[in-house]
Amino acid sequence: MSLNKVVDEILRKGEEKKAEVIRAGEHERDELIANAGKRIAESRAKAEGALASAIAQMEQQEISSAELESKKALLMARKSMMDLLKERALSRIAGLPPERRKKLYSKLTAKAKKELGECYVYSNKADKALLSLPPGFRPGGTVECSGGLVFESMDRTVRLDYRFESILDDVWNEDMRKIYEMLFG
Repeated sequence: MSLNKVVDEILRKGEEKKAEVIRAGEHERDELIANAGKRIAESRAKAEGALASAIAQMEQQEISSAELESKKALLMARKSMMDLLKERALSRIAGLPPERRKKLYSKLTAKAKKELGECYVYSNKADKALLSLPPGFRPGGTVECSGGLVFESMDRTVRLDYRFESILDDVWNEDMRKIYEMLFG
């Protein structure tokens, strides 16, 4: 075998080896790229899932917060309406004509006489002239109110509060649920 043939054979084997190394390198590169692509896709999917979950949670929190604020606003509006209604009711009661007030005070006095017997009677300044007190009842002075009477036992240990404000508060507290349902039910 001639030297040229040996060189050609070495060159040919070198070229084959080079081609084999290149193919192996390209194959390894392709596997690395494919694996990196898979890892990137997995990371992207995890990140997108976490992002979607975070967005859904934020949306739910915002919706819950908005619903709560809406309920608060609605409750405040309803409370304002109830307060206004109560004020108007008190205003109408306080605006009763003197004849009706006089009859009402006569009934309250009879009720107080059954419960307390002789007692002191308090009223607002404007209603003093409407009072016709039976024997045993004494004027006790004035109270700040829109109308009604306050009775106090002679020993000053028991008070009956029949001021319009107190009567309305009692009725209001007893029937608030009915009033609320009539307005908002």
